[in-house]
Amino acid sequence: MLVATAGHIDHGKTTLVRALTGVETDRLPEEKSRGISIDLGFAYWRPEPGLTIGFVDVPGHEKFVRNMLAGVTRVDLALLVVAADDGVMPQTREHLAILDLLGAPRAAVAITKTDRVDEGRVAAVRDEVTALVARTALAGAPVFEVAATVGAGVEPLAAFLVEAARAEAPAPDTGRTFRLAIDRAFSVTGTGTVVTGTARDAALAPGARLILAPEGIEVRVRGLQSAGASVAAIEPSQRAAIALAGLDLDHVHRGDWLVVPGMDQPTRRLAARLRIIPDGEALRHNGSVHLHIGTAAIPARVLIPGGAAIGPGSSALVQLVLGEPTLAVTGDRFVIRDQAGRTTLGGGVVVDPVVSGGRRHVAQREQVWAALENADPAAALAALLAIPGHEVDVPMFERRFNLRADAVAALVRAAGAVIMGKTRAIDAARVEAARAEIVAAVKTYHRDHPEANGLPIAELDAHLATPLSPAARQALRREMVDRREIASGGSYARMPGHIPARGNADVALWHKVLAAADARGGKPFTTAEIAKEIDLPETETRGLFARMRGTGDIWRVGAERMLPRAEVARLADVAASLTERKGEAGFTAADMRDAAGIGRNLVIEVLEFFDRVGVTRRRGDARAVQANHGVILRRAAELERGLSDLAFAARTPARRRSRR
Repeated sequence: MLVATAGHIDHGKTTLVRALTGVETDRLPEEKSRGISIDLGFAYWRPEPGLTIGFVDVPGHEKFVRNMLAGVTRVDLALLVVAADDGVMPQTREHLAILDLLGAPRAAVAITKTDRVDEGRVAAVRDEVTALVARTALAGAPVFEVAATVGAGVEPLAAFLVEAARAEAPAPDTGRTFRLAIDRAFSVTGTGTVVTGTARDAALAPGARLILAPEGIEVRVRGLQSAGASVAAIEPSQRAAIALAGLDLDHVHRGDWLVVPGMDQPTRRLAARLRIIPDGEALRHNGSVHLHIGTAAIPARVLIPGGAAIGPGSSALVQLVLGEPTLAVTGDRFVIRDQAGRTTLGGGVVVDPVVSGGRRHVAQREQVWAALENADPAAALAALLAIPGHEVDVPMFERRFNLRADAVAALVRAAGAVIMGKTRAIDAARVEAARAEIVAAVKTYHRDHPEANGLPIAELDAHLATPLSPAARQALRREMVDRREIASGGSYARMPGHIPARGNADVALWHKVLAAADARGGKPFTTAEIAKEIDLPETETRGLFARMRGTGDIWRVGAERMLPRAEVARLADVAASLTERKGEAGFTAADMRDAAGIGRNLVIEVLEFFDRVGVTRRRGDARAVQANHGVILRRAAELERGLSDLAFAARTPARRRSRR
């Protein structure tokens, strides 16, 4: 369990940590000489075997609130310290406001220096503090009265912390990936660069490859320490010192992140729910602030919808335009201070860490942000899928929530959605509606245009009432071809088994083509050659051949050359006879040339076509016909007609299936 102190300067935070742990957290010479904490201090306490409680001791001086913020962004329990002699002071209020904005899961209050005042004063301070925290996330936190220098009251506080640590459940697998905001970096002789911070979201083991962001430097984890001892792994919410290979100390700074590869996508613009503290000042549109997120402090501007101001105690969905790149995840908490860094103004929660500029699709973007205000990924996904016409960009969703791909796939299945083309999650009902519309459109087109090969893909979209993106429509068509629900000829869609009806004009022209082909002695021909022989413009001949390929009457056997179906079958039979005669030795191109009566170059084109469709099997310069060449030819006929998924795959760079 990790505990962070908070409170005004000289209220005894460091003394209290020393009384609990025996560790002096002031490590800098200036801290020791001045008697105040300037930067973060760390201590560890092992009250019993297997139980470690870490402490982040933060500075209380107003000049060092920036350092304080770097220490309290990710803790399990906040310990607000108030001195009995001073009572509530300015930094008490500011630190409390910060803890409230950052949403510490649990909290306690320690009233210190009780040995310096009477019981009435202690009671008055207790009442004051109880009333103060009642309006915050720390409401109901237990209050302990201690005098750390003499040990009075320390034991009850220690017992509370031990019970809280015992109750700390092991972090479940949330499907997220490891990340860590760096708060310190230094070099150790013989080890190299070491960074420290609090692990988030997932465990880490030595040997892991990480990215230092936003610099984009790949590093390797050489070793891990926690609570001053080497460990085999670091768990979420655990303080860690990480020795890194491949990183010079000059390249790493407080505020940088360690993340897994693929999650290192810095941003300069965030959408966020921003709340101004009740006793703060109104924040105007385009106001300049300092953003404290993770362990970073970044200059930023606040863009408020409509150009309005946000008053004290009010909140709004805003955009934060950053002066420097950083990393963030939906649900991350932050604090903003004024431009001079003197006053805490407010804070809130990151809604969308991957905002692009511009005004395109503003209405849907606002719906997306409303959905993302559900910091729970499952709830956010359900809300996104419910947006009319919206498709969830899966890689972006993974990035927004720092989730592994398998975790998002499981969320999609649980939400009753499908992933199309590996990148778009869509409500399953929408996909099924579009599937039915495609089938209906293709069938209707066949009824109205029986002579056509199929419905042109360019026209298909006009028949779809269900909104789908071009990428999703393409992925759905591919899936439907895979399932044999439709077939594709590349530029058109048809129902499996559809054979275009031949018109009278095509029949007459086709007889001329067959006559010309017979006159050529069964040699493959080009479009230009036949066009010249039957005295038909080449463009019209090409159109005729496209229609005849749709009916399976003509096959393309080479890049330019074609043959009628009957001639392809005849040549396959010739090859089969040669195989039977030559036996295991197989036949050569010369054997085929002599038996078929056509030239060597044309024979090679035909044989290479037979190789492609599987009629023949080549071994060196010899070939043999497969025993089931008739079945293969029929499948090749489907390929040629564009009636199978093979035809579609041949025209498609990569086949994709949807995942449920």
